[in-house]
Amino acid sequence: MMKKRNEKYRGWVVKVERPEEIYKDPSLYYTEEMIEKYARSKAMKRTQEKIAYRIVELLDLEKGKILDLGCGVGYTTAVYKLYGYDAVGIDVIPKMLEKAREKGLKVMLGDMRNLQKLFKKESFDAVVSASALQWLKEKEDIEKAALEINYVLKKDGKVVIQFYPKSEKEMMIVAKIFKKNGFKVNIIIDNPKNPKKRTIYVLLNKG
Repeated sequence: MMKKRNEKYRGWVVKVERPEEIYKDPSLYYTEEMIEKYARSKAMKRTQEKIAYRIVELLDLEKGKILDLGCGVGYTTAVYKLYGYDAVGIDVIPKMLEKAREKGLKVMLGDMRNLQKLFKKESFDAVVSASALQWLKEKEDIEKAALEINYVLKKDGKVVIQFYPKSEKEMMIVAKIFKKNGFKVNIIIDNPKNPKKRTIYVLLNKG
């Protein structure tokens, strides 16, 4: 059963066009120039760290091995490491991973739709992701990611995914896909009344 907190959703739609709607693949948007800019951005660092702190709070896990999907330059992975987790990040963009390795982080080239290629079954206590899932535009891709996350997650493991759906409808589609693929689903929306600050987290429990 999917639980919903905060107020009832009202069919919201994001009107501003986002990069994932324009570019077919994140590598087309995150050019070397864009990655350099991203890696130097103090504002982006603060934003990603804030999301990571919230993910830690929602995860409510004292210790364990965490997989960070779409880790980028490592802003979020560094927070998890700071909290004492054994954090491993993956991303599809090699240049992003170079920046993450400069921070002394454990990262690998990989796709959330193909985790079995990288990790053994039930390798992680938790799987987390910030600002990445929205790049999977097709239902089939999201379903594949759900299956792969289920595969690498330990029994009773936890998942927290923050992402930017285009609409309330898209958010619910994602939640239903994860529910269909073996997860108990809980949606948390911070600042639900403020479109500019609205931040969506999908909490998943394997079971």
